[in-house]
Amino acid sequence: MRTFGRLLITIVALSILGGSVAAPPATAQAPGAPFTIGVLAPVTGIFNSYARDIIDGARLYLDEVNGEMAKRKVELVVEDYAVKPDVALTKARKLVERDQAKALVGVVLSASAIAIKDYVTAQKVPFIISGFAVAESLTLQHNPYIFRMTYGAAMVPSPMAKWVYKNLKARTAVLVGSDSVGTLELVLAFGRAFEDAGGKVVQEIYAPLGTPDFSPYVARIRRDVDVLAALVAGADGVRFIKAFQEFGLKGKIPVVDVAVGFTDLTYLPAAGDAVLGVYSSQPYTFTINTPRNQKFVQAFRAKFGREPGSPATFTYDAVAAIDQAMKATGGNIEDSARFAEALRKTDLDAPRGRIRFDRFNHVISDVHLSRIEKVGDRMLPVVIETVPGVDQFVGMDQAEYVKRPRLINLKGTFGK
Repeated sequence: MRTFGRLLITIVALSILGGSVAAPPATAQAPGAPFTIGVLAPVTGIFNSYARDIIDGARLYLDEVNGEMAKRKVELVVEDYAVKPDVALTKARKLVERDQAKALVGVVLSASAIAIKDYVTAQKVPFIISGFAVAESLTLQHNPYIFRMTYGAAMVPSPMAKWVYKNLKARTAVLVGSDSVGTLELVLAFGRAFEDAGGKVVQEIYAPLGTPDFSPYVARIRRDVDVLAALVAGADGVRFIKAFQEFGLKGKIPVVDVAVGFTDLTYLPAAGDAVLGVYSSQPYTFTINTPRNQKFVQAFRAKFGREPGSPATFTYDAVAAIDQAMKATGGNIEDSARFAEALRKTDLDAPRGRIRFDRFNHVISDVHLSRIEKVGDRMLPVVIETVPGVDQFVGMDQAEYVKRPRLINLKGTFGK
């Protein structure tokens, strides 16, 4: 596992992904002194491309503000937790206690976010989830120090489920997902919304994270369904969609990537034409045709030589929110309660559109429905519809939403 040490943003732009740098002993920070933002990124493991986006999204924003917020220099400390929840907690402790991080961003995998939730709350350190951690439990109740800049389990799949029922005239569906809390909740949210719209889920298939061969799972897929809704995480998703094509199912059963899975920008080249025609639902895709997004994409491409994936944008937005809160508090991030309240009032014109937090510190943002098409010699997501201002409760009152069964408890209940 690679360990990332203290990174002064103004001098280490090209070395952030290289070896390790020992952090000096932490010291108390006086007003006006440099302060630290901790970045938790799974550089080692199946989500390494997401980790790169998380890191680079933070770097880009800090470059744009010359490494300063409210006239205070900003230092980044990046830690690799290798997709292991216990390691994520250890690294969070290191960032807070040794590096004196005043805020944390990043994290991929709900189990990792859950593992550090109680610790950062006890330490009163704001934690902005800017990778992928969709578990409902993280933001169903108010916690002043936990923020989700990405999306919750119901927020992204639900609009797509309704769209599929209405526009593809699908009436039966099979759910396929990685057998992990976050991915399960995403496909199960699609299933619930699809049935709420009038459809019927007739089959569920789940595979462990890191599955090397998806042939046995693809072989089980019913051939008489109207749509296949999937969330197969990371590089697993590429293996799944290629196996789906190899079994001759491409073009016979429409496929929906219910959130950011194998249709994430970083996986499209590896997926190749197997992903052509797949529908996806995401809060962000770099092909959003707005001046704000085009400016962001141009800057990201100029600095890193590639287009930004969703985690890059989410982390860029998270660091922008920290900057906005720094301005609102006069740079006093040490007053964590006041700073967290300022974070809650975030209101930004972001690359994906307007973003703000609800009273549970969960982002409210547009959701973009796309179809993967061949544009020139590349497979790219082309936006077909934008659903504005979606929240974690998908339009329901929070009190009514929490009365419904938790999504994770729906596993195994469909198709009965």
